[in-house]
Amino acid sequence: AGSDPSALTTTATRTDGGWRIDGHKWFITGADGAGFFIVMARTSGTPGDRGGATMFLVPADTAGVTVGRHISTLDRAMIGGHCEVTFDRVVVPEDNVLGAVDEGFTYAQVRLGPARMTHVMRWLGAARRGHDVAVAHVAHREGFGSRLGDLGMVQKMIADNEIDIAATRALLVTACHALDLGDPASNETSIAKTFAAEAIFRIVDRGVQMCGGLGVSDDLPLARLSREVRPFRVYDGPSEVHRWAIAKRAVGAARRAAAKEQP
Repeated sequence: AGSDPSALTTTATRTDGGWRIDGHKWFITGADGAGFFIVMARTSGTPGDRGGATMFLVPADTAGVTVGRHISTLDRAMIGGHCEVTFDRVVVPEDNVLGAVDEGFTYAQVRLGPARMTHVMRWLGAARRGHDVAVAHVAHREGFGSRLGDLGMVQKMIADNEIDIAATRALLVTACHALDLGDPASNETSIAKTFAAEAIFRIVDRGVQMCGGLGVSDDLPLARLSREVRPFRVYDGPSEVHRWAIAKRAVGAARRAAAKEQP
């Protein structure tokens, strides 16, 4: 269903003593080699309806489960790849329902914020590594009569990277603090994720630029890092979807405030 979970078309239908799952899921990270799957399937309503999904625990060796091709992507570091998975008359017992029927979307929402922040942590670490590699290079590389690190244009890229790293870390800490307090932190995590995904790519991209030919080669990790961090602007919600949600919350808050002020 991509970024719109209400578009879910994989279905689960009641059978004697259990459920039959049918559907096709594309771009499932970590599918190859997994021992089991947590499958979200529609148990009520139709595609486009909010709610109506249930989570099922499905062992990978269940009849009808097929892990298909690995989808070739920019990034290569995900264990188990990104795969197509089909469910053809997959039958599981009633005990394999996770939680309550039709409450799958609610359960999924609980993990989204914390999961997004762990991605920010991981990719910020990658960006920090790339930045450190680039700064170490320009601190000693000589060109145009001086070290590259002494040139104004290079220093601007270094400073911009330091600013992006500090800002990403600050937004991450703010979001995680809200989560630790028990708040859903929907807005904080959306803001942190959106800013981080774009800032992290900028950091690595500047590192590539500072290192020139070395930066685009495999002699340094920067080229690989740039491929790994670019998809973050799509994974766990594209930046555009998060911006839409952030704006929607802001407009909603303004309307509620205006309504309270009316006599």
